[in-house]
Formats: sequence, C-alpha cells, structure tokens
Amino acid sequence: MLLAQSGAAASLQSALIAAAVSLVVAVAGWVVGARRDRADRDYQRRRQALLDLQDAALTLRQALRDYGELIRRYPGSRPVELSAAERAFDHARGLLDVTRSRVADPEVQRLVRRWLDAAEVTSISAQDEVPLRAEEQAWRELNQAIGQALLSG
Repeated sequence: MLLAQSGAAASLQSALIAAAVSLVVAVAGWVVGARRDRADRDYQRRRQALLDLQDAALTLRQALRDYGELIRRYPGSRPVELSAAERAFDHARGLLDVTRSRVADPEVQRLVRRWLDAAEVTSISAQDEVPLRAEEQAWRELNQAIGQALLSG
C-alpha cells in the first residue's frame, strides 16, 4: 500500500511538473508572439508614415509648381485661379507638415526640409535663386532616403 501511495504521489508530482512546464511554454510563446505583433505594428506604422510623407511631398511639389507658374504669369494681380492655387499650396503644405510630424527618421526629416527650401524658392521666386536642378537633386535624395528607410524596416 505504501508503494502504491508513493507511486501515486510520483504520478501527481510528474503531472504537476508537466503542467507547470506547459504553462511556462505557453506564457513564453504568448510573450514572443506579442513582441512580434508589436514589432509588426510599429513597422507598418513607420512604413505608412513614410509613404504618406512621400505622397504629401509629391502633392506639394505639384502645388508649388502650379502656384509659381501663376505668380509669374500674373505678376501684381490676383485672378481667381491664383487664389485657388494658393489655397491648394497652403493645403498641401499643411498636409506635408502633418505627415512629416509622424516620421521619426532624422535623415528623412533633414532632407524634407532641404527639399522644401529649394522647392519653395525654385517654384515661387521670380528670380533664379536656386537652379531647378538643385530642387531636382534634393527631391531625388529625399526619395532615396525614404526608400532606404522603407527597406531598412
């Protein structure tokens, strides 16, 4: 009888150990899965912020070109189409500022500012203070940096 009790106790002890190990494995699996899910969500958020920034910069680039063309076409006057282009420019600039605030990459931030400075002067100024190729170069560098940030995940 004592032997049967010690066998039952050993079986119970083995069952408890197996249950504890299963619980530890389940908790560890959950923690690993939760970390992976969080990393995936963070990646998707960064990716979307970069894509939104790229789209906003493209929209602003076109708005700047349209606005600048109208400023040069109608110097000193304010036709309706110039007001509409100015509103489109203001909206696009605001959109860029909002989307830019969601991007943490300091190199992308620096290149957005560099491109924007060149683009505003190139597109709006009546004088050729910044050559068009400087804006194009800044644009290319910005898009390359966004591409690199997207690939580095």
